[in-house]
Amino acid sequence: MGRSHVGVALGAAALSVVFTLWRPSILADADLRVYDALVRSDGADADPSVHSAIVSINEASLERLGQWPWHRDVLARLVDRLQALGASAIAFDVLFAESDRAGASFDDRFAEALARAPSVTGFAFVFDQQDGPGACTLHLLELVERQRGDSLPTAGVLEASGRLCSIDALTAAAGASGFINAAADPDGLLRRVPLLLRWDGRVYPSLALAAVRRATGGGTVVLDARDDGSMALTVGTRTVGLDARGRLLVRHAHPVAARAPISAADVLEGTVDAQRIRGRVVFVGATAMGLRDVVTTARDRALPAVADTLMGGAAYERPPSAALLEIAAALFSVLLVAVVVARAGLIVGAVAGLGLSGLAWWLARTALESQGWFVSPLWAGGSVAITLLLEGGAMAYWERRRADRERRSRADAQRLIVQSLTTLTEIRDADTGRHARRTQEGTRVLATALARHAAYRHVLTPDRITLISTLAPLHDIGKIGISDSVLRKPGALTPVEHAEMRRHPELGYETLLKAEMLAGVHNDDVIGLAKEIVYTHHERWDGTGYPRGLRGDAIPVSGRLVALVDAYDALVADRAYRDGVSHEAAIVAIQAGRGQHFDPDVVDAFLSVHEQFRQARVPTSGGAYRLPTSP
Repeated sequence: MGRSHVGVALGAAALSVVFTLWRPSILADADLRVYDALVRSDGADADPSVHSAIVSINEASLERLGQWPWHRDVLARLVDRLQALGASAIAFDVLFAESDRAGASFDDRFAEALARAPSVTGFAFVFDQQDGPGACTLHLLELVERQRGDSLPTAGVLEASGRLCSIDALTAAAGASGFINAAADPDGLLRRVPLLLRWDGRVYPSLALAAVRRATGGGTVVLDARDDGSMALTVGTRTVGLDARGRLLVRHAHPVAARAPISAADVLEGTVDAQRIRGRVVFVGATAMGLRDVVTTARDRALPAVADTLMGGAAYERPPSAALLEIAAALFSVLLVAVVVARAGLIVGAVAGLGLSGLAWWLARTALESQGWFVSPLWAGGSVAITLLLEGGAMAYWERRRADRERRSRADAQRLIVQSLTTLTEIRDADTGRHARRTQEGTRVLATALARHAAYRHVLTPDRITLISTLAPLHDIGKIGISDSVLRKPGALTPVEHAEMRRHPELGYETLLKAEMLAGVHNDDVIGLAKEIVYTHHERWDGTGYPRGLRGDAIPVSGRLVALVDAYDALVADRAYRDGVSHEAAIVAIQAGRGQHFDPDVVDAFLSVHEQFRQARVPTSGGAYRLPTSP
C-alpha cells in the first residue's frame, strides 16, 4: 500500500478502537438495535423444558373472585392449593404493605400458609427517597464473592437508598424474600434485569433468584469477578454471566401454551392441569419475577424466562472476551478493506466491506444461537464504514490536490503562451505590445465591477474573470500580419491602409484557429475564449463595428469588456504621432459612446471604477499599468 493508504488504515484503526472502547451514546444506542435484531433472528427456543409458571391475577380472576385486593384468606387458600399441586417454590411479586381490611386474623391465616409452603415475598428498593414506613424484614443473600484485584465483584452493583416492604409478619413467615425492581432501557424495551442490588452495604437477591434458591434448597451463591469487569453468578450447578452492575441479559421464552399465564381462579377452583404446576417455581401476581408478565422486548411481547435460565435453561451473556473480539474484528476489517481499496479501488473495497459486514453479522448470529454469546457485529461494520469514508475522503483530497496542480500548471502555461505571443507582438511593434499588456489589468478591474450587476453575476465568475483578463492581451495578435508600412506608420492612415488595419481581428482569429487545428484541440474553453476576444473586440453595440457588424447582446461579454478597455488605453496613451488625452477627456468620450460604441452596462461599470484607471496612468517598466485590485 502507498503511504496515503497506510495513513488512512492507521487512522481508521485508531478511530475504530476508540469508538469500540469508548462507545459514545449514539453508537451504544445503535448497538442496542443490533442486539435486538440478533435476538429477533434467533430461531432457537430459550429451553425446551419449562421450569417456572405464572399464576396471574387477571381479569377472569377478578370477575370470579372479586376486586383486588382479595382478602388474605383467599391468598392463603391459593398458597395451599399451589403447594398441594407440587410447586417447588411460590413467589409473590405483589407488595402487601397494609394489613387486611377485614382484620388481623386474615393476615395470620395468610402468614401460616406462607410458613407451611416454600414461599418467597417481594419487596421494592427505591433510589430517590428513604425507607417506607414500618418494620421491614429482608433476607440477605448468602453470597461468596471471589474478587480479582482490590475490588469485590459487587462494587459496581447499584446501591438503593431505601425499601418498600410487605407487612413484617408476612415477610418473616415466608422465610425468603427478593426485590421486584426491573426497569426497561430508555427506549422502553426490557433487555436486562438485575439479579443483585445493594442496600446499607449488603447485597440482596431479586425475586427470581430468591425463588430459585428456595426451590433448589438454598445453598451459597458464588459470585466471581471477571477480567473485563463483569461477573459470573453460580447457583448450585448453574453459572450465568452478569454485567458489572449485576444485571442478566434476559433470554425471552417463546409464548407457547406450556408457558401461558394461569388464572388464579383456575387454581382455586381446581380446574388447572397439575402438570403445569408440579416441580415448577410459581410466580403469583400482576407481574412475574419482578417483571410484567407480558413485557415489551426485542421479541415484541414474549415471556421472560429468568427463573428458567437460573435453573438450567439457555442464557444470553457477554463473554469476557467480547470486547477483545470486537476490537480484533474492527482492526481486521480496517486492514482488509484498506488493502482491497489500495489494490482494486474504492468500489471494490466497498463491495468487500459489505461482504465482511455480512460475515460479521452471520458469525454474531451463530454465536448467539449456539452459545448465547452476544458479540456485536456493529463495530466490524462501523470500522468498514469509517475506513471507506476516510479512503474516499483521502482520495477526494489527493484528487483535489492533483486537479489544483493541473489547474495551476494550465494557468501557468496559459500565461506563458499569452506572454510569449504578447512579446512577439511587442517585438513586431513596441506600441502595440505595451498597449496589449496594459489591457490585462484594466479588463480584470472592469470585469469585476460588471460582475456586481445581477445580469452578469452568473457569467462573470471569479474564474471566468481571471481567464478573460489573462487572454485580453491577445486581442491585437492579428497585427503581426499587418505590413510594417501600415503598422508602424507615424501619421494618419489612408483609406486603403485603414482597411488593411481593420483586418487584424480576422488575422488573429485565423492564427488561433490554425494553431488549434494543428494541435488537434477541439472545443477548448481557453482557445474558444481567446478567439472570441480577438474576433469581437472591435464590434460596436449599435452594429457598426467590424469584422461582422454584430449588434447588442450578440457581441460576447468578453468582447464588450476588451472593447472599452482597448478604447480607453488608445485615448490616454501617448503615441509617436500624438499625445494622449486626459483621463477626464477619455471619460467624456466613453460616455458619448454609451449605447452606440459601448454596452451601456459596461460603461456604467467603468464609471464606478474609473478612478482606478486614473491611478494606473503611470506605466511599469514592462509597459503595463499598475491597476489596484478591485474591492
